[in-house]
Amino acid sequence: MQKKLDKLKENSILGVEDKANLSISPGISGTIITKDKKVYVYSLYYHMTPFMEKNNIPLEDITLIKKLTDEEYDKLISFIKEEIVNKEYVCRPLRDSSSSVFGSSENKLFYYPNCYDINTNENLYDKTKKIIEEVK
Repeated sequence: MQKKLDKLKENSILGVEDKANLSISPGISGTIITKDKKVYVYSLYYHMTPFMEKNNIPLEDITLIKKLTDEEYDKLISFIKEEIVNKEYVCRPLRDSSSSVFGSSENKLFYYPNCYDINTNENLYDKTKKIIEEVK
């Protein structure tokens, strides 16, 4: 599964990812939007917990959930240009969990772990997750 996930990330325009190391279900989960206008959700947990077993949650999963319309895709491209590429962020390290925003714009990769807008102190992950939820 990791190879498939890496390939999706390479083809992404935008993605968000949560990492939890010391939680009840340690692992990663996120959403990826690819250049071909597809939205994927994924999760990769490190070990099976009783809760996961009881609720039939798999250790690894990648699911295509939607194909974006041109309008939805353009909205995300505008967001990337206005809110990610042309702003400055400060990243704050966290120990047991993290959230990141990643993707590419005009063939340039970006990766922002635990970042905040230096002017407004807005969390980039939260802002990005919100716009992704709007088009999902």
